[in-house]
Amino acid sequence: MSDPSRTARRALLAGAAVAMIGSGARAQPSDDSAQLLAIMQRYAAGLRWGTADALVALYTADGVFIRDDLPAATGTDALRAAYRQVFATLKLDLGFEIKETEVTGDMAWLRATSKGRIRTLATGAEATESFNDLVIFRRTGGGWKIRCYMYNASKGTGAPQ
Repeated sequence: MSDPSRTARRALLAGAAVAMIGSGARAQPSDDSAQLLAIMQRYAAGLRWGTADALVALYTADGVFIRDDLPAATGTDALRAAYRQVFATLKLDLGFEIKETEVTGDMAWLRATSKGRIRTLATGAEATESFNDLVIFRRTGGGWKIRCYMYNASKGTGAPQ
């Protein structure tokens, strides 16, 4: 007997992969596309829940996180510190729209936009913000992982004032 929630998740992933391909994203082998999409869904959930360790687990050991106006965070310890800093100051609820993907061998990249609400914890100020996202992936023995995640604010300052 199958687990209904597992079946629902599979159906959601399959539908999202079809939607991604149908929306103009470059078609890839379905397994690769579904895996990249699943990573971005887990990334969005990690941001929403403020779980630095869950986000760091999505990266390779030498992963890089490049943020607006801050030095790049490289490697597991620096990634963890960077995400903890983010979650100490901001509450994030972003959704990603995949624009295109490409897979070549053990490397892949994905271009997306993200949009959602950001609340500054110190002041309680909230704003809707939009970002351009570029994610480079590397296939590892455990599947696809983020090798480099880079974003920039597509309007405004990227965080509420």
